[in-house]
Amino acid sequence: MAPRLALLMVHCAKGGHQQSRRGRELLSRLAANQGVNCAVDAWSPRGRAGPPIHPALAAPHVACLSHRDDRVVAGLANCPIGLDLEHARPRHARRLNELLEWLPEPDVRQAILVSNDPPAAFYRAWTLHEALYKLACAEGQPPATVLDTRLSSLAPHGSVHAWQWQAHGWTLAVCARDPELNIRYAEKSPLASGLYKVESIF
Repeated sequence: MAPRLALLMVHCAKGGHQQSRRGRELLSRLAANQGVNCAVDAWSPRGRAGPPIHPALAAPHVACLSHRDDRVVAGLANCPIGLDLEHARPRHARRLNELLEWLPEPDVRQAILVSNDPPAAFYRAWTLHEALYKLACAEGQPPATVLDTRLSSLAPHGSVHAWQWQAHGWTLAVCARDPELNIRYAEKSPLASGLYKVESIF
């Protein structure tokens, strides 16, 4: 079966509980698009470690969610996926040098500093770390922390492939093992015109 991922991103009221509920509604909609009836209330609860699970969703289907501020993105795939969404904050730009010290790879820190837009480059790196962490969790091998992941594990030098979207302060990262992942958009989405395969981190 060809690897595929269906994505859906919507605006949502702020608040963890509301966003968690909305994300599970989106997952149920994505499942229905594939002929699977997933009652919203049967998804695993907010706060559970690892990706959301549902008793009606059989392998190889894997669900993934991410939310930040007033947006929620949901994905349903037939292979392990890592997905992360972030929204730029002005205070992060002011603290960029401090934040860069968190990143484990010196060459990544240096590439961010010399990039045309260091704050945007930082968010590209951060979402990739998060997506790599979530991919490892989906594969049943969670690292101890997000920053135990390494961007050097990404293609072309590593075995993980990545896709990103960045616009208007938002950054999305998707990570998967298969370079031929077919990413589809369940409805009209800003992602459709801007999600690109990562060939080089910067």
